[in-house]
Amino acid sequence: MTRGTTVRGIEPRGAEPAGGAAGVGERFGAVVRQLRESRRWSQEALANRAELNRSYMGEIERASVMPSLATAAKLAAALGVPLSELIARCEAPLESA
Repeated sequence: MTRGTTVRGIEPRGAEPAGGAAGVGERFGAVVRQLRESRRWSQEALANRAELNRSYMGEIERASVMPSLATAAKLAAALGVPLSELIARCEAPLESA
């Protein structure tokens, strides 16, 4: 097998998986912002509901950080959506506000 080929869908190290995984943090942050704004909440209000620091909330929305699954679960609960839906929205095209 030559270097750089995939085996059973496993990407070689350093390769970006199909679907643009590099942008998932940006999409996640945009989805969180969209849901927050649809509720007319400030970043501080969502951060308080999710028991997160407000500045960390801003970093998530700007895709400066990649939140853990535990943090994503806190955000989903605070926003009143299942975690699976929050993640699924990251795969779908964003709706315009």
